[in-house]
Amino acid sequence: MNISKKRTLTSNRAFTLLELMVSMVVLSLIMLLVFRMLDSTTRTWSNAQARISTFKEARVAFEGMTRRISQSMLNTYFDYQYPGNNQNQRPRGYERKSDLHFISGKGEDLLAAGRYPTHCVFFQAPLSFSVDPNNKSFGSLLNSWGYYIERNTDRDQIPEFFPSGTLQDRERYRLMEFRPPTENLKVYASDLKTRYNTDWFKPDVTNDEATEGGRPFSIAIAENIIALIIEPKNSNAIERANLLAPEYEYDSRRYQKKKNAKDPTKHQLPPLIEVTMVAMDERSALRLEQIYGTLPSDLVPPKLFQEVSDYDEDLKELKEKLDTFRPPITYRVFHETVGIRASKFSDPDLQK
Repeated sequence: MNISKKRTLTSNRAFTLLELMVSMVVLSLIMLLVFRMLDSTTRTWSNAQARISTFKEARVAFEGMTRRISQSMLNTYFDYQYPGNNQNQRPRGYERKSDLHFISGKGEDLLAAGRYPTHCVFFQAPLSFSVDPNNKSFGSLLNSWGYYIERNTDRDQIPEFFPSGTLQDRERYRLMEFRPPTENLKVYASDLKTRYNTDWFKPDVTNDEATEGGRPFSIAIAENIIALIIEPKNSNAIERANLLAPEYEYDSRRYQKKKNAKDPTKHQLPPLIEVTMVAMDERSALRLEQIYGTLPSDLVPPKLFQEVSDYDEDLKELKEKLDTFRPPITYRVFHETVGIRASKFSDPDLQK
């Protein structure tokens, strides 16, 4: 009888106070660890969402730019080649010709120094942009198009009904899209047989030209774009050195300027174009204004992106410079290799 009672008392024994306290401490540590993990995950997700939202405009502009560059065309054809371009002479063969133009290079060379940093690109494409509603019935209308970076203000974007001085002009680096309507297509006005020129885009860009209705040829599609690098290259440049545009310059009419009838770029589109764009956020731009009074003119040192062979080192140097600012500049690098659909690049040795 005593043995049975002792067994009953032993089986009903409860937790001691020490065991409860140890259990509560362990449970608290587990809950604290879980809380910190959730907090870290939430912060990471929030920062990622904020970063995506911050560069949403830049990402949309970049995707639109690469898509339109891929639609470039030259509409080349073969015609008689006359000695000295004298059509009264007997033709001596055939040569590739085109009335259209593709050109890319440094903004200071193609446009003007100091105002247009890094690179730019201009071309023609069937983008069907017109301000005349009557033209909507036509098929794919031809447009001149282009992209470049310009340091300018948003004064022209302030509505006229705002009293003068109500809003302060914001000076920013902006990605500009050159997009004159098809009614203002000037490329056919150039005399391709006798002279080399960029008259179909340079005066309109540098003089901020507009249509008769006051619609500007160039519009800003993204703010705080500090670098645009355009590298045309052949398909074999993926594994070899870029011999097509070693200094980032490509011109389908370069043969006229260089007087080289066998120039590999003669009336040809580059098969591939490697596009890199660097954007910073608006908060960083505001901090730079507060520190320096204005945006630095050398955010991207002029010595960078002059030679294709130095691309990796140049991009690394640019990143390091942006990171040296205190507080550091928040930025993002966009990169894509674009295939030109209409490119039918052929061996220049086949040209007569």
